[in-house]
Amino acid sequence: MASEEAQRFLEQTGANRGYTLEMHRIMAEADLEWAQKYNAFIEATYTGQRTLDRKTKELLQIVVEAALRADVEQIQAHVRVALQEGATPREILEALQAVIAPMGALAFRRGLQAWAAETGVDSP
Repeated sequence: MASEEAQRFLEQTGANRGYTLEMHRIMAEADLEWAQKYNAFIEATYTGQRTLDRKTKELLQIVVEAALRADVEQIQAHVRVALQEGATPREILEALQAVIAPMGALAFRRGLQAWAAETGVDSP
C-alpha cells in the first residue's frame, strides 16, 4: 500500500507525463527521494518546455523506444501522449517508418503494434 506522499508523487507524475509505469510505482514506495530526483531530471530533459515541444519529444521517444525494442505497452504510452499533444496517427507512423533502415523490421513491428493499438487500426 503506497503512503500518502508516494501516492501524491504518482498522481503528479501521471499528470506531468501523461502516464505512469510500474517503475514509478515501485520506486515511489521503495525510494521516494530517488524517484523525486529522477523526476527532476525527466522534467529538465523530457516533460519540461525548452526548445522542442512535447509533441516532438514524444515522436522522438516513440522512435527510440521502438528502436530499442521496448515493451509494446511502454511505446503505447508515448503514442497516447503524442496523440494528446497533437500528433496525427500518420505523423507517428511516418516517424516509426524511419526506424526500419537503421534498426530493422523487428523494431518497426513493435512500434507498429503500439501505434495500431492506440489508433484503433488492426495490428498486423
